[in-house]
Amino acid sequence: MTPGDSRRTTTIPPVRTTVKAGFVVYSHNDPERKIVILEKGGLRAVDSSVTPRKELFRMRPGDLVGVAALLEREPFLYDLEATEMSDVTIVSEECMESELKNMPLWLLACIRDLSGQNRQRRESMRKPRMENSLKSLADFSKFLKKGKFYPMENLIQEYCWQTKAAVASTKEDLKALCRRRLLELQKQGDSLYITVPEPELLKLFVDYLDYQDQGKPWEPLRLNANQRKAVITLSAIKGDEAKDAPGWLSEFQKKGVELNVSDWIHLVGQGLFKEKDESHYSPVPERVQYFLLALRYETNLRGLL
Repeated sequence: MTPGDSRRTTTIPPVRTTVKAGFVVYSHNDPERKIVILEKGGLRAVDSSVTPRKELFRMRPGDLVGVAALLEREPFLYDLEATEMSDVTIVSEECMESELKNMPLWLLACIRDLSGQNRQRRESMRKPRMENSLKSLADFSKFLKKGKFYPMENLIQEYCWQTKAAVASTKEDLKALCRRRLLELQKQGDSLYITVPEPELLKLFVDYLDYQDQGKPWEPLRLNANQRKAVITLSAIKGDEAKDAPGWLSEFQKKGVELNVSDWIHLVGQGLFKEKDESHYSPVPERVQYFLLALRYETNLRGLL
């Protein structure tokens, strides 16, 4: 013992024991936390909260479990039982405390640092992979096939597995999408199904929420009355038709749409026209349909139904 080192104490050794097949080495109900190291034989982790019991994983000699339970006070959620005659080493709380007190301070600091990093990794694994859960569910749903019936519980389970989202909050987001009529809830017999009336509308909704998250205005819903009329007019014009700027302003005027030069510049800037040559422009059908769909379903996107 080093003079003046009050941390030195008597070390409590780990317990080494041999167990038979079927013996529960560590139960989720055990009040004492511990680390279990498999020296020889085999152990398996079993989830006893379901019927029939579910095997989670198996241990081989040299494996250990319980570090998070002992060092981080994490709950031990399963039962650990022997699959055959096995030799195990058990590190109890008293044993670990005595070992920690006898460690050099630099090594103890390293252990605490690694323990903290491990805790952060576990928290990040449990944390949902999105900030805007409604946008996330819409982004997931936009890949579903139009008109196909998807069992609601299976869909929720798949989404929560992929995103680590909570089932309760996912059901609330699902209701929000159904209220906007971006998804539809169908009942057949005793089962509930989800259908997608228009996947393109879900893509628009994701864009709309994305701009909201960034604190930016979404252009399709910022058009003034005349610009909106121009979009509707453009939807009936062939995409290969080309005119110069005065020609398009005249064309819109003939159809009862009064556009000024500022309106024209804004529509071009939003990608509704492409430049064919130095002075002629043609509509961009895909962009026109994008804006048209946004205008047609504005109340759905804003949630004003």
